Amino acid sequence: MAVWIDEEGTIVRPAESAAIERSPLRDGEIPTGLPERLTRMLTEVKAIPDHGEEYRAAIVDWVRNGAASRFALSPEEVVARSLPRGDAEARAAACFELGEHLRRTVGADAAVPWWREAHRLYPSNWTYKRQAWTLVTTAEGQDNDLIQGPNDVYEGNWLDDVLAGGGGQRYTVEPSLER
Repeated sequence: MAVWIDEEGTIVRPAESAAIERSPLRDGEIPTGLPERLTRMLTEVKAIPDHGEEYRAAIVDWVRNGAASRFALSPEEVVARSLPRGDAEARAAACFELGEHLRRTVGADAAVPWWREAHRLYPSNWTYKRQAWTLVTTAEGQDNDLIQGPNDVYEGNWLDDVLAGGGGQRYTVEPSLER
C-alpha cells in the first residue's frame, strides 16, 4: 500500500495497492514436481496485476512536477477515491487493533477472538486476514510463512480465499493512475 503526502502534509493520493518494482516471483518458472497446492499458489501469484513500472513513473513525475503533476490529486479527488468506512469496517478496525494490542501485551491466543471478529465484519480486508494467518502458520523462530495455508484457528487461507475472489488477477485493488 502507498499513500502520497506532500511537503505540507497534505495527502495527494489516498491509500492504494502499489509496487515500484516487479516481483521476481512473476518471472521465475514454476518448477515441476511441486505439490499441487504450491503450484496453484505460484500460478495465482503470477496472475496478480503488475503496475510497478507505471507506478514508479507516476512517482517520478510527481517528484519532478509537484502539485502540477497529473498524478497529484485535489483534496476532493483524494476523498472521492478513498474507500468509505462504514460501521462494520470501523468496528473491524477496532477489533483488529485490540487484537494487535493483546498479541503484543498478552500473547497471540488473546488476539484470536478479536481477529476472528475483524474477519467477520470486514471479510474483504486482506491485511487483517494475512496478519492473523501468518501468526498461526509461522513456526516459532522461523521467517514469516508467506504460504499462509489452511489452519485450525481461522476460516480461510490465502490460496482458497484468492481463488474464491476470482483468482490472482482480482487479488488487489489496482491503482488508478488516470484522472
